[in-house]
Amino acid sequence: MKTPLSDPRVTAVQDKDQFWITMDDPATKNAMDLPLVGALTQAIENAPNGIIVLTGRNGSFSSGGGLSTVAALAEQAQDDAKGVEDIVRRGGNVIEDLLFSSSTTVALIDGSCAGAGLGIALACDYRLATHRSRFITAYSKLGLPSDFGTHELLRRQIGTELADELMQSSELLGVTKALEYGLIDAVIDRTDRKGVKRALKELPPPNRKGRGVDISDVLDLEATHFARVISDPRTQLKLEKAVRKMKKARAS
Repeated sequence: MKTPLSDPRVTAVQDKDQFWITMDDPATKNAMDLPLVGALTQAIENAPNGIIVLTGRNGSFSSGGGLSTVAALAEQAQDDAKGVEDIVRRGGNVIEDLLFSSSTTVALIDGSCAGAGLGIALACDYRLATHRSRFITAYSKLGLPSDFGTHELLRRQIGTELADELMQSSELLGVTKALEYGLIDAVIDRTDRKGVKRALKELPPPNRKGRGVDISDVLDLEATHFARVISDPRTQLKLEKAVRKMKKARAS
């Protein structure tokens, strides 16, 4: 049964014992913007208790924060930094919903998983990836700080030293390194209900102890810092260049 949502790029379907939430925006490779985030939040909050599988189509889990969205926020921050802070903090609602969900949450990653998308994956109990999956923090490439709890959740998952290194370097990780670092739990071949079921059978129960500790405070501070950094003219120049490059690539 399909659940109606506020954004057609997100679908929610019950598949026997699993509730599948799927992002499907080929134009942006499932980049985060407010309508998409709102639909994700709606789907998670209305999901039945059980197993939630969060995934993306078109060879991408999520490419992170959309460049056009971030550039628009940078422009808004000139006159309304508080408004930008509130918008960024709203993105954190997805993270809280996942961390505090009574369901078992699974990020099924097939393709790119970057920035804010990585934060969403890290907020799940399990991360299952295919052989073509790739992971990157991406923030440093644009001179941006973390959003969606990505940096803090990365620290909790793989340790502070390695997390800080990946945030600074924006190193692109394949599944072999991601598995070695403990970023993902398993590499799978089947990206359907049976594939998820088989993988979960072979994994230990999720460790939920302290998962949501202080996360609200982290997301509050993160939003304030993001709004401050994005209002910096140097950051805006980097964003403008990146947007021009993106538009040129799409036109060619």
